[in-house]
This record gives sequence, structure tokens and C-alpha cells, in this order.
Amino acid sequence: MTGPATDRLGSAHSLPSDEVADALAVDRAVGLDPDEVRRRAAASGPNALEPAKRTSIARMVVEAATEPFVVLLLVAGALAVALGEVRDGLLILGGLIPIVGADVVTEYRGDRALEALRDASAPRARVRRGGQVEEIDAAGLVPGDIVLLRGGDVVPADLRLIRADRLLLDRSALTGESVPDAATVEADPPEAPLADRHAMAFAATSVVGGRGEGVVVAIGRASEVGRIAGGLGNRGRRRSPLQLELDRLVRILLGVAIGLIAIVTGLGFLRGQEIGANLLAGISAAIASIPEEPPILLAVILGLGAYRLLKRGVLVRRLNAEETLGAIDLIVTDKTGTLTYNRLEVASVTSLEGPLDGADRLRILELALRAEDDAWVTRDGIPPGSFTSSLIRSIEADGGRSVLDPADLVEAEPVDDGRPISRTRSRDADGLTELAIGAPESIVALASPPEPQRLAWHDRIERLAASGERLVAVAGRPDGGSWQVRGLVGFADPLRPGIREALQSAREAGIEVVVVTGDHPATAAAIAAEAGLDRERIAVGEHLAAMDDEELTAALPGLQVVARSTPDQKERLVRLARAAGRTIAVTGDGVNDAPALNRADVAVAMGSGTAVAREAADLVLGDDSFATLLYGLAEGRRIVDNVQKGLIFLVSTHVALLGFILIATVYGFGQPLLPIQILWLELFIDLSASVAFELEKAEPDLMRRPPRKRGEPLLTSGILGRIAVAGGFSAVAALFVMVTHEGGGDHARWLAYTVLVCGQAVRAYANRSVREPIWRLPVNWFLLAAGIAVVAIQAAIPSVPVLSEAFRATQLDASDWVVVAVIAAAPAILAQVVRAVTGRTWIA
Repeated sequence: MTGPATDRLGSAHSLPSDEVADALAVDRAVGLDPDEVRRRAAASGPNALEPAKRTSIARMVVEAATEPFVVLLLVAGALAVALGEVRDGLLILGGLIPIVGADVVTEYRGDRALEALRDASAPRARVRRGGQVEEIDAAGLVPGDIVLLRGGDVVPADLRLIRADRLLLDRSALTGESVPDAATVEADPPEAPLADRHAMAFAATSVVGGRGEGVVVAIGRASEVGRIAGGLGNRGRRRSPLQLELDRLVRILLGVAIGLIAIVTGLGFLRGQEIGANLLAGISAAIASIPEEPPILLAVILGLGAYRLLKRGVLVRRLNAEETLGAIDLIVTDKTGTLTYNRLEVASVTSLEGPLDGADRLRILELALRAEDDAWVTRDGIPPGSFTSSLIRSIEADGGRSVLDPADLVEAEPVDDGRPISRTRSRDADGLTELAIGAPESIVALASPPEPQRLAWHDRIERLAASGERLVAVAGRPDGGSWQVRGLVGFADPLRPGIREALQSAREAGIEVVVVTGDHPATAAAIAAEAGLDRERIAVGEHLAAMDDEELTAALPGLQVVARSTPDQKERLVRLARAAGRTIAVTGDGVNDAPALNRADVAVAMGSGTAVAREAADLVLGDDSFATLLYGLAEGRRIVDNVQKGLIFLVSTHVALLGFILIATVYGFGQPLLPIQILWLELFIDLSASVAFELEKAEPDLMRRPPRKRGEPLLTSGILGRIAVAGGFSAVAALFVMVTHEGGGDHARWLAYTVLVCGQAVRAYANRSVREPIWRLPVNWFLLAAGIAVVAIQAAIPSVPVLSEAFRATQLDASDWVVVAVIAAAPAILAQVVRAVTGRTWIA
């Protein structure tokens, strides 16, 4: 369908409904005939968004295997095998399997979970075609189809309404506004924004009450949903802080490897050895200097972290999003469905004298229910509207009776386009009673009270409306009597439990929160106050739109709530905040949130939200709650802390090990450590670093620290310097023991090796925090048991003939063990004292 007439359908909201139907060449009473449907389907295509491009498993593997650290290990492993160091090479290459596997499994599981959600929510539509009503897959709709709507339906395409019988639409998925809107068939002003186009029913919104009909004016990518989704493109994957940290570590290790090649080759040349042999020895030393454990550490900690989050209802689609949570310093969140339930509840019942409770409150609620015409309708399985449902829940909670007998209803007049009032006439204990409910101004006008009462009612209506509640008034009269206003009922979308505390926790953690909503400023202010935010720090979307980028960037720190916001404005906020160096999490459940989600460092969608929002997300919250997101933020910080502890342990171990080998080689020892001794030490490294540190609980001040600054490395130059001192101490101490021990030979070597092993076992436990002494931390029983087991096995090796021969181990006497204990414990004790007394970061 193209041409001058249909070109005008972009402004269908401002055209009379008959003119829209004529432009689409459809008889609204009959609908399209089957032949015309087929012709239009061939021209317009299916009513579906472009399907999300699924990443193949092979592609997932390639992406995981081309991480810089993984590539470095691949090269190191291949070179080791080529140089004859088959054991070391296979050990390195084998370690890559869990690294790549954890990333692939997590992403695959997330994609499959989203597919299941998408399949379960495939929409249907009831249409009138050829004079007959039929139900079809929504994908089969074409422009010009006549769609029938009723309570509970999801609108399947963009419709220009041609009939609205008490039709209430929940547009929150598109506009973010939580209160349902009454639909109308009357044309809207041409300049009306999306949220104020009451003559339209947009795809992905839902019907919460009444009935209606509409003619399809846009489908698929041409709809408002499709326009937003089409603007997203493929979300580029930003490298997370820890990925950047490993990239930095790769550069450092490459420098160390080149340095080792030069040193070993140079020393060999000075001793007169062949150039080829020197070069091979240097390359072997370089390979040994590259730790294969950091990616394993990261994979295990993130993989187990994702499992922990899943148990709390948080689906992790991409592993690196977990640790990025630990660096978040700004959350841009929607209100509806995240801070609130996205469900209307009775918030107040008021008379001229003030708020009502007890029997008086219940009486007004029961009158309001009897005045709602749809409360009497139970046919066709049509659910009552959102206001009626709220009244029923409130009456039942107050112990009243919400079931009405249809036989008591004499007549009913529903809300229509020209009269925003529902009226009923029914029998009760007092005889026939006529009731009315609707817009407060209309109800007061219906009752025509004396002027003082009229002014008093209007004053109370204005004050309650300013609190953000959606108000209706109830009036009644005995049969043939005079109307009297009985009371006001206020409705609101209630705050979820724990939200106020979660926002307070965010503030204590140095995380700013900006609530962006499509709601009216009064509604937004009421929720802000209830949630503990500053209701004075509220901006309106149109004011932000008038600012240039520089002005808005400067205003960002003062924002807490943005009302009447559009999707473009939310996306602009996120874009400018990222440009200013902020690390941002964005939450959303509607189509309107997808552009901002696409810009975020961590995109968080609601499990009950739209498919478009879920596709743009890194995390999906099963319970839709902001409080669960705060749990995820704390978990992200714990994960980053534990990765830092693991990296400190790994790097310090390799500094001690390589430092000992290098110094001993320079000193003249041909082979200071045997391959099996190195393997045993690395086995302990892998075990403790990957599993034991993941089990480390959060430190006491975890959510009282400011977020880690963007770009700040985990292993700062100060920490690397302290690691060098700690590892260097172990290396020098072990060499000193080996050189000065009277026994010499294998016994001295075994004693030096035991110093290294036990020193690392103690170091692992002593560095469970770099800020707090260990007695302030809960016990990590796994790590403690692993350390004790390593020391016990080290002591037992000389007693097992096979192991004793393989390790060239000798029995250590009491004096030897005293030396081992002193060297192992001294740095740990010093670190605890420095941390406890000064509060400084210190590495044992």
C-alpha cells in the first residue's frame, strides 16, 4: 500500500478514523477479504521485527579463544611443545579448555533462555476478515486489517482506533508511564507526543480493560516498536575492566619474556655456550614466566559467580558483565516495573473530612466497585479493568465482599468518548441505588453541590492529584433522588519492598541513581519521596531536550528523577554520562528502554519485560526488582575483589618461583628446581586460586567503598611493587637457605623448595584481604584446609619412596622446619600488623 493517501498514515493519530480506513481501502464492518490479505502480505512482509541474530557455538568459541591472554598462552604452549617441553606445553594448552568453555557455556545458556522466553510470548490477534472474526498469529497481520481488542490482550501492531468501549491501555512498555490511559477514537492534535496519542494503540502495549477495535496502520519494523528496535543495530561488546586488566598483564608479561630471553641468552654467551642452545634456553625461560592461571582464575570465579546470581534469579548473558558491575558508579533506572510493581493499587480513600479507614473506607470501596460497570460483567472470560481489579483486591484485603450478583444489576452505562463516567443502577439492601464513578471533576459537576462544598472538593482533588495519585470520585443517589459525592479513591503503582533500603545502600556505596520515567512530574515526585530520593531534584524531559550536550553533562550530578522522558532522552543521558567517564548500568523492561540499554556498560532487563529489552541486555532480572540489582552490584564487587586477591597470589608465586630459578641460575646452580617440583607447586596454585578465592566472602566494607575508578588497574604500580618485594623475599630467602645450609646437595635444594611451597601456602591465606587483617574476616575453610593439606603433603613426600625419589626429597629435622616456619610466617605477620595499625594496603 503506497501512494499519497497511505503516505499520510504516519500521522494517523491526527486523522479521523473513517479517513484512515478509507486510505487503507478497508470496510471497517467487513475487514479485508482473503485475496487482498495475501496481496498485502506479499507487499508488506510479516508483522515481525527482524529476528535477533544468534551467535553460533563455533563463533562463540572463536571469540573466547581470541582473547589476548588466551592467544598468548596458545603461542606459549605451542612453542613449549616445539622446543621439546611437551609436559609444560600440554599443561598450558589443556588449561585453555575451561577458560574458553566457561565463556561459551554461559553465553549459550543465556541465549537459549531468551529464546524460551520469546517462544513462550509469541502473540496472537483477533481480526475481522471477510465479515468473520478469526484468531491468527500476530505475524500474519497486514496494513488495513481490523483488529479486535479486549482486556488482557497485547496489542499486536500499531492501530488507529475506530471503536473504544471503556478501553484502557497500559502504554508503559513504550512510554514508561505507569497509569493506564483511557483510549478514544477522536483524533489527537498533530503535534501530540507519543504518550498523548490516545487515538492510537501501539504494538507491545496491553489492554487492561474494556473493548475496542482498530485498523492496522503499521506492522513490524514500520511500527513504533520496530522503529526503536531497528535503531539499535548490533550491540558492540565493550571490553570489561578485567579484560583490560588482562590485556595490560599480557603487555607486562611480554616485556618480562623478552627480558628473560635477553638475560639467559646473554649469560650463556658470556659462559661460552652455543648461540642456538642459549636462545632455546632463553625461550624456555620466557615460556615458564607466562602464568597460565589468570584466565583460569577469571573463568572459574566468573562462572561460579554467574551460578550464584542465577540462584538469586539473575540470568547472566555475558560473563564479563558480572565484574563490570563492580565498577558501576551510576545507575539509570526506569521506575515502572523496576522500582514499582507496574500494577495499580488503592492508595487512599478520602471524604471531605479527610482520609477514611475501617468500615467507612470499606463502604466507599464497595460503592466504587458497584459503580464500575465492568465489575458486573463476567462473560467471555474477560478480566475486569485495572481500576476494578484494584478495588477487588483492596476490598478483599479489608475483609469485604467483592463478588457481585449480576441479577442485582438493573442497568449500566459504561464510560464512552464523550462521558468519562461509569453509571450503574442496582438493587441493594436499601432498594434501588444509582451510582457513578469517574473523573473527579465530572462527578462533582454531576452532583452540583453547594458552592462551598464544590470548592472544598476541588481543593481536596488538587491536593491529592499533586501527590501523584490517579483519582476517581464516587457519587450515589437513591432511586429518583439527588446525587451526592460520597468520596475519592486514589490509585498508585506501589513501590516494591526493599527499594528504599536498596537506594540507600547504593548511595553508601558511592553509586548515583537517576530514575527516568514517562510519568507525570507529580507521580514521579511522589515515588521519589517514598523511595528516599530528593523530590526537589526532578527534571522534566522537555527541559533536558532544550539543553545542549555541555549543559546536560554539567547538570547530570544534580539529577535524581527525570519525568515525562522519551526514549531518545534516556539514551542521550546514558551516552553523555559515558562520555564523561562514568561506568553505567541501565535497567529497563519496555521497548522504550532498549536504546539506552544498548548504550550501557551493563544493560539490565526485566524478565517480564519485552523481547526487545531482553535482547539488548547483559543481565536479566527474574524478579524485576531494583533490590536484586543491588545484590548483583555487591556480588560484582566481591568478584572483582576476589579476582584481585587471586591475581596477587598468582603473580607473587611466579615472582618467587622465577626469581629463585633466575637468581640460582646466575649463582651457578644448573637446575635449581625439578619439573615435577614446579608442577606440584603450580597444581596448588591452580587449585587455590581458582576455587578457594571464589569462595571468599565479601569484606565488611564492601558496599561502603566508592566504586573503582574507570581505567584504574587491579594491580596498580604500588601493588605490583609490593608483590615484587614479597615474591622477591621468598626467592632470596630460599636461595639463602640453599646456599648456606651445611648439608648441601639434594637436602639443601629440598629445604629451599619447602620454603617456597610453605611460603606460598601461608601467603595465600594471609592475602585474603590486602586492606584488612585476617582476624577481621570470616574463615575461608576451603583455603585453610588446602594450605594445611599442602604443608602436610610436603612433609609426607620424603616418607613415600616413589615420591621421595621423584622429588629428590629428604627428611627435614625440627630445626629445618623452624627455618621454614619463620620464613613463611614472617611476611604474613608483618602484613597483618601493618594493615591493623595503619590501614594501608600491604602484600604478605
